[in-house]
Amino acid sequence: MSKTQNRILLFMLEEIIGRFKYHNISAYGAQLAYFFLLSLFPFIIFLIAILSHFSISLHGAFNILSKVVPKEAIIVINDYVEAYLPTRSINVLSISILATIWSASRAVNALINGLNNAYDVQETRGFLKKRLLAMLFTVLVALSIVLALTIPNMGMDFLLWLSKFVGLTSLAIKLWYYLRWFIIIFILFLVLGSLYLVAPNTNLKFKEIVPGTIFAIIGWIAISIGFSYFVNNFRNYTIVYGSLTTIIILMIWLYLSGIILILGGEMNSLYSIYQELNKKEEINA
Repeated sequence: MSKTQNRILLFMLEEIIGRFKYHNISAYGAQLAYFFLLSLFPFIIFLIAILSHFSISLHGAFNILSKVVPKEAIIVINDYVEAYLPTRSINVLSISILATIWSASRAVNALINGLNNAYDVQETRGFLKKRLLAMLFTVLVALSIVLALTIPNMGMDFLLWLSKFVGLTSLAIKLWYYLRWFIIIFILFLVLGSLYLVAPNTNLKFKEIVPGTIFAIIGWIAISIGFSYFVNNFRNYTIVYGSLTTIIILMIWLYLSGIILILGGEMNSLYSIYQELNKKEEINA
């Protein structure tokens, strides 16, 4: 085993610490948080329209989110829904997909810039191609979020409907309650992995984006749960921000989420460098 293989974790840690500063990861995280916030409320309206066609309770989707997302963020979203939903028809709400795609695609575009920065490559793709790519991934991410919120709500009612077409045993029913969570993680892995694969302006192999994708998924879940615990147990921040507390908490959570996404791309970049160094050591050995 080569020296590079022996010190891969130390190599990654040292490089990530250095890159956090000179790759402006914090600045890209703030930029992503800003565009995430712009697209959040149009997406909620779009989500209401989608879930209504599947007869799925929006509160059920919020219960799923509350397992990871800080409670204050759920409060902001829930207050917005209660204030907005009674005044709009579902047909009008559906139009919000245009606003969602446009605003969220700017967030994806910012992520593309951050990933190009992680690989130290310049953007040579045309403006139209890059924007279409951003919009395509916006739609994929939106659909994956809808599925992630929909699948956990597919409980007994879904199984009863499915049993009309396929015979279900008690074992199959029990397996579904666990399997659905793995399906969600798999969908998120495919979408996020595809983003890490295609978004940077460089040729990559799928195996080169696996470490960063796994890191981003686990890291986002961990940072969200950790931040939720902090927010729920340490409330001195309300003295500082007052009525703006919930918005500030939402922005901080989006900021941390943006940083995790950028760090996932940085991890993939470092893994590519690690592979090249390892190949050179094997040739020189």
